[in-house]
Amino acid sequence: MSSPAVPGLALQGDASASSQKIARAAAVLAALQTALFLVPMAMLGQAIGWPASLRLPATEALPLIAGQANAVLIGYGAYLIVSLALIPLALVLRAWLAAKGVIGWHSDAAAFVGAGAGLFKMLGIVRWLSVMPMLAAEYKAADQSARQTIELGYRTINAYAGAVGELLGVQILSGIWLAAIGFALRQAGKSWLGLGGIVLGAMFLATALRVAFPVAALIQSAAVPVALVWFVGLAVMLWRDGRA
Repeated sequence: MSSPAVPGLALQGDASASSQKIARAAAVLAALQTALFLVPMAMLGQAIGWPASLRLPATEALPLIAGQANAVLIGYGAYLIVSLALIPLALVLRAWLAAKGVIGWHSDAAAFVGAGAGLFKMLGIVRWLSVMPMLAAEYKAADQSARQTIELGYRTINAYAGAVGELLGVQILSGIWLAAIGFALRQAGKSWLGLGGIVLGAMFLATALRVAFPVAALIQSAAVPVALVWFVGLAVMLWRDGRA
């Protein structure tokens, strides 16, 4: 005769399995933040000198985009996926933290801010997949007077979408999210990874000061590679947790 199942143990087993699935899902999404970001770094860096090309005047940037249209589409397409992947990562991390007992308005707010960062980054990137290639193609075929109008359109769109994508998405909201997740990770017992998130968040927030202090842009040069390493560390931790 088989012994009857114990409801409490069954529920604990289901909860453990669910927690492991959440951890593995978060690990994959965290790994994508680094793996896919290497695509625009390599492709756009070689094709148009990205990210320095973001600061080029229209007279230099538009011919570059027109001459490297396929590389721009592939590179920014990968960057778009990176940004979109941040939205589910922020939400899944909230679920993982809850499974670790980190529950409260601060973890809810962190998930909201992280999802917002992914959304704003995506809104900034879309211009490179739609309107900028169109302007570049028209610029190539236009006469001098028409080119001046296209250059004005490029500067206007770049100023607005750059503020949405870079200032709000990459620097301010991502910085707040990273710092908040860092504090939450420390609450979950991941002290060093949490400290790294706090420092990284502070670096991205400091980069936003370049609006008033251009020298602050130098911080982003260090923050980006540090972020790539931190996301790898986060992915490894989560994957191990999902297999425990």
